[in-house]
Amino acid sequence: MEKLDSLQIVFIRHAETNYTDIGDRDPSDGELTAKGEQQCVELGEKLKELPIDAYFTSSLLRSFKTAVGVCNAKDEVPLLEICPELVECGCTPGYYGCSEKYLQRYYKNTKMCDKLFGTVNYDFGCEAFEDNVIRAEKVISYIKNRFTYGDRVAVFSHHGFLEYLIPTALGVDPHIFRFALDNTSITVVDFCRDGNAVLRCVNK
Repeated sequence: MEKLDSLQIVFIRHAETNYTDIGDRDPSDGELTAKGEQQCVELGEKLKELPIDAYFTSSLLRSFKTAVGVCNAKDEVPLLEICPELVECGCTPGYYGCSEKYLQRYYKNTKMCDKLFGTVNYDFGCEAFEDNVIRAEKVISYIKNRFTYGDRVAVFSHHGFLEYLIPTALGVDPHIFRFALDNTSITVVDFCRDGNAVLRCVNK
């Protein structure tokens, strides 16, 4: 995890979740368990000294809170960008996660990321294979266009969608091989100057 001469994406799955106490959110938007809350603290300690240039999270609360665990461990107060395009596959149609205002109750220095589809409102699918492929391509393309070699970007998302994001970053079709991603697992992909993508670690 040393700083490399590459553009590095650190993909992180959210902490342990339950769906029995979701409060005012959609049934697809689960809350962390007590163990999940502790996992966020432990993840923050693990990544405390790792230089990270930008943080992106799904707008679902379990992913956002996991990202907050890392941001809270930093000496600075990093900007946390909310990206609804990172939501889990198969969310309730038309539900794009929590609003910026809702999530600011858990972490103030947060804002919505650019809309990756360029539309006024969020309007993308997350159920069909083809829709998830397009979402993954949009996310990876956005990161590669916005950042450059020497940058490290953290992306907090969900098991199902990470199974699209990681292969897309590697330049292979999703579901050619499958990932078994544990809660708060870390998977790293480097984009190198020679055009290659390198899978640096999986489910660490």
